[in-house]
Amino acid sequence: MSASGKTTKTLVWILMAMLILGLGGFGITNLGGSVRTIGAVGDKDITTQSYSRALRQMLQGQTSATGGPLSFAQAQAQQLDRLVLSQLIATRSLDAETAALGLSVGDARLGRQIVQTDAFKGIDGAFSRDDYRFRLQQIGLTERQYEEILREEMAREIVQTALFSNIQPTASYAETLLGFLAEERNFTWAVIEESHLTAPLPEATEAELVAFHRDNAQNYKTPFLRKITFAMLTPEQMIETVEVDEATLQQLFTERAAELDRPERRLVERLVFSDQTEAEAAAEAIASGSTSFEAVVSERGLALSDIDMGDISRAELDGAGEAVFAAGSGAVVGPLPTDLGPALFRINGILAAVETQFDDVIEELRDDYAQSRARRMIESEREAFEDLLAAGATLEELADETVMTLGTIDWHERAEATPAGYAAFREAASRITLEDFPELIELDDGGLIALRLDAEVPAAEQPLSDVRAEVVADERRQRLLDALEDKAGALAAALGEGRAFAALGVTERVETGLTRAEFIADAPAALIVEAFALTAQGETAVVRGGDSVVLLQLDMIIAPDLSDPELASTRQLLESQYENDLAQDIYTLFVSDIQSRMPITLDEAAINAVNTQF
Repeated sequence: MSASGKTTKTLVWILMAMLILGLGGFGITNLGGSVRTIGAVGDKDITTQSYSRALRQMLQGQTSATGGPLSFAQAQAQQLDRLVLSQLIATRSLDAETAALGLSVGDARLGRQIVQTDAFKGIDGAFSRDDYRFRLQQIGLTERQYEEILREEMAREIVQTALFSNIQPTASYAETLLGFLAEERNFTWAVIEESHLTAPLPEATEAELVAFHRDNAQNYKTPFLRKITFAMLTPEQMIETVEVDEATLQQLFTERAAELDRPERRLVERLVFSDQTEAEAAAEAIASGSTSFEAVVSERGLALSDIDMGDISRAELDGAGEAVFAAGSGAVVGPLPTDLGPALFRINGILAAVETQFDDVIEELRDDYAQSRARRMIESEREAFEDLLAAGATLEELADETVMTLGTIDWHERAEATPAGYAAFREAASRITLEDFPELIELDDGGLIALRLDAEVPAAEQPLSDVRAEVVADERRQRLLDALEDKAGALAAALGEGRAFAALGVTERVETGLTRAEFIADAPAALIVEAFALTAQGETAVVRGGDSVVLLQLDMIIAPDLSDPELASTRQLLESQYENDLAQDIYTLFVSDIQSRMPITLDEAAINAVNTQF
């Protein structure tokens, strides 16, 4: 059994990319000199190097909530490090199984794969032993280590190929889902309003209000409060102390000239030809109307995205710039000389030059500079703030001795007062305890805050006298919806007796060809669900949702035509998803079976030692 050459070549490139990106000098080898593994599956070690590399790749592929790089502490909080470890265990489980099955790749196959790898080729395109050694040295591997890794990777791919081959979705699976997703309904509906009631809604009695308040007391509780004292400093507070002279702003304007001033640009597609004669023939055919630019591109085996240059300046087009910029939008010019050969250019849009005057952006520059300067001033004071807190200063003392300001807030999840608008504050406020000492927290805008929990106030029921207006409104809303639902039920019964919507005195709305995925903006969210729950023409339903009640009648069920070409892509997507899901399930079950038969050992001390490197 052997893996396909194309698949194996791809795996080698993936492996090389992982090694080059992840190792970065192999700094993990300094763990005391003796720690080489973090565990094993059977007799297959999980090396500190592979774990470190996998962690590094995970961090490079993740971003934090603020859009910046994810720190290792943040990754640990999301248990991403444990996910990396579980993936390594799964990989080594497969390696252990391939070894137990006696599967391997011969030296000849391994050698062919290595010499065919582009990363190991010299400038003449042939395999270079020197380049091979140099590349491996860059990622901290010996030839023997790399070849062992590659041999295991190729053997593992043989098992995976066997696992995932011949996974065929059943026709009934896609057809059943298509029948569900593409089925349509025609129905009529109307909103039942207070004006449709036969009698005005009476006012509630005091006894009814008291009973409603008692039965819904949980809706009228005060929120659980955390009384918090904080010392805060934000760039907005510091801006008043920042002085900005015009010379500084003028310098900023000059530095940002490339950003503020942009030359005239064109949206251009470039189609390069191998020789002038071929290019001229194509240009003449397009000019005569016997073919189109798109057709010529397609004949060359290319897509428009392959030749799109985006927006470019005259200078970026070199010798072709003058002709391209002299043409109008939609024109095809050329052939014109380029570094790649004669080319036709199509102009898809004209972007006018942007010239910004200093006076037009002086206020923006002033604000940007002041904000940046204020953040730097705060950062310069940070160490002093931290020293005071470390020495035992209270928040009150911190505010007295520094530029930080003192404040208090009764915080709960829906609080809006300052500083509740900061995500960092909300996260800290939700987890702080009465025993915690204040520590500096960086805010989203570069400000700093330290907080202290003074007390917690449990949620408490409020007496009717304090929430009477809310209770009156809520009680009436519920009675009104109940009355509207009763009215809708009576109208539904009339429809069942053969009366038409038009005779009911309501404003009917007719919907046709709606699928389950449709959305009707001014209808209850459950309306579509209820429409598809009806199974026979003429059936009715009363739908209550939010503050509205709707009367619904089914007019027609439209089964989808499963042979419709427009459904082909949906069918293909469903079948592909089925194959992927089934393949993942088979993989998980297979790995779980291996792990149930083979011992798995982990060295938590070694794992923690690797973690400390990040």
